[in-house]
Amino acid sequence: AMRSQPAWAARLAAAHTIPGQLRAVGDHRFDPAAFRGLAVPTLLLYGDATREPFKEAVARVDAALPDSRIVAMPGQGHTAMDTATELFVSEVVSFLEG
Repeated sequence: AMRSQPAWAARLAAAHTIPGQLRAVGDHRFDPAAFRGLAVPTLLLYGDATREPFKEAVARVDAALPDSRIVAMPGQGHTAMDTATELFVSEVVSFLEG
């Protein structure tokens, strides 16, 4: 399915960056206090079929941000921007239109 996406060539070209990204993710420690003063409206999206660790991460970010909201996209997993592009864009546009 990923090979059929328009972004496949770019993802393949960037594959060499994955080990460094995984190291950065493994080394990162989330500090909620660093985000408490960030008064920017923030949309946090995830698919309701997303694995639990991702949902927990979204909930932690939401709790740290003073002006955020969570939208769970029905029937979607972690890559809804690719698998349900219209739904993803609809949620983003709706948020931006306020």
